[in-house]
Amino acid sequence: MMISDLPHHILEEILSRVPATTLRRLRPTCKQWNALLKDQIFTEKHHRKAPKQPLLLMLKEFRICPVSVKIDLSVAAPSIVFKDALDLKGTHFSLQQVNIVEVFHCEGLLLCVTKYNKLVAWNPFLGESKWIQSSSLHYKKRSSFALGYKNNKSCRDYKILRYWQSYKREDQVVEFEIYEFSSDSWRFLDGISLDYYIHGSGCVSLQGNTYWVASDRKDEDCLFLLGFDFTTERFRRLNLPPVPATMKLSLVREEQISVLHMSYFPLKMELWVTSNFGTEAALSWSKSFEVDLLHVLEERFLFVTTFLLDEDKKVVVCPGESCWYMKNVVYIIGEDDEYHTEIPYVNSTQKSWRPRIFNYVPSLVQIQQRTTKQENVMLVTKKQDFILPEEKKTQ
Repeated sequence: MMISDLPHHILEEILSRVPATTLRRLRPTCKQWNALLKDQIFTEKHHRKAPKQPLLLMLKEFRICPVSVKIDLSVAAPSIVFKDALDLKGTHFSLQQVNIVEVFHCEGLLLCVTKYNKLVAWNPFLGESKWIQSSSLHYKKRSSFALGYKNNKSCRDYKILRYWQSYKREDQVVEFEIYEFSSDSWRFLDGISLDYYIHGSGCVSLQGNTYWVASDRKDEDCLFLLGFDFTTERFRRLNLPPVPATMKLSLVREEQISVLHMSYFPLKMELWVTSNFGTEAALSWSKSFEVDLLHVLEERFLFVTTFLLDEDKKVVVCPGESCWYMKNVVYIIGEDDEYHTEIPYVNSTQKSWRPRIFNYVPSLVQIQQRTTKQENVMLVTKKQDFILPEEKKTQ
């Protein structure tokens, strides 16, 4: 008996446990399988059951590039290799390459902010993108964004949060809007407290919700982890590690939140990880490791934009901007100052804003199933442009 001859429910159960990269190669082989892989109920089951194959992506020089980091001290010093940028072009009215200045990611989808303040949702694995219509205040004020989803039992309803906040302590103005992929429309979000300030140093999305470092407007030294629940559309406060200001957020294995704390007097870096994320209890944090940067950096000041922590190997990878030497580098730093590697990453005269490195897990989530206006959906990424290292070995 061939696998295609199996009963539908058994076939669906088998394929829901097959990695996304393998399923993509199966799509052209059978109409029945291709229809199944486009079914929203199946893609949700696949998201829950299939093994994840994370890929490192980095925003640099206005492009998103796959990145390969090798860390095996028994063989050679740590190294990083940048691959060709993924191909995201404009609308059918202008098919030029898009300049990306900011990117947010949430379980298979990317939300990109372009150089001209346009928004595009993108699944680079499937080669689908959707340009988001502007909200009523999008062009009037400089806004910030977050990507998440309402977690229904049968599907994920993706949403975008747009917010603008005043910088003056006495003028506590905050505006929030929600965009829903299902209705392709924006709406104002009312009834939100105005007693905090969201730090603009980046956010992370985990299990459909988004998290920032925030501070109390009445006490700027009072820092906390601010979470936005896209299901209830409300914020909540969580505790941070017991360290002073200057913190960045990242994710560990798409399961935990990690924090990078950097101090300059003395010059050191600390990495912290949550140990009980997903519970209703207060977050507990454990220190992963710390590094005395006086023995690592050539200079006293380094602006770190984002980071990735390998908790098992006790290694942190962080792109940053060298303040004194005016160069862009990626640092790979190990525990106890065991080693570090400094790798320049700008190969042209263009410098992107806020370079970011993050884990991307290829997903079957389809943008066109979450919008009612199909004309905004475009296939813009060539399949051969998005290949995982494991796929190259089999081709």
